[in-house]
Amino acid sequence: MSTPEYPGQPEQPPTEPTVPLPPTHHPYGAVPPQPPQPPQPPAYGSMPPMPPVAPPGYYGGYAPAAPTDGLAIASLVTGIVGLTMICAYGLGLIPAIIAIVLGRKSMKKIDASGGQIGGRGLAQAGFIMGIISTVIIVVLVAVGAIFFTALFSTDCFGDGCD
Repeated sequence: MSTPEYPGQPEQPPTEPTVPLPPTHHPYGAVPPQPPQPPQPPAYGSMPPMPPVAPPGYYGGYAPAAPTDGLAIASLVTGIVGLTMICAYGLGLIPAIIAIVLGRKSMKKIDASGGQIGGRGLAQAGFIMGIISTVIIVVLVAVGAIFFTALFSTDCFGDGCD
């Protein structure tokens, strides 16, 4: 049988806590992490320390990059043009040779500058693309010449060779 509830009777307090309490012991000997401490306000009248000032010409602790050599850029562009014009009846040979000359001249100039001029990778890429284009075009022209020589060396153009 249940006990009747009377109006005005105070409620019974709960016998168990509603919020779980932290454990009093730590399993496996682990130490619980400490809660983060709030930052301490600066003392009255004090100012925060100023960041160090970089010397002129330095940005973020690094020296500005050396300017890129214009010949290196020209070598890269002509090397790309030479590669793309391989199938244009050998016309890619002209920009390929220009890329080789400009790339070599630019690499010598950059090496002699002692780090004052940049762009060695661009010059090297143009130089290599010029060599690749030249080799491919020379091989294609040689194969074409051999093919047409063999084709036109016979007298059999449909009139029945014996």
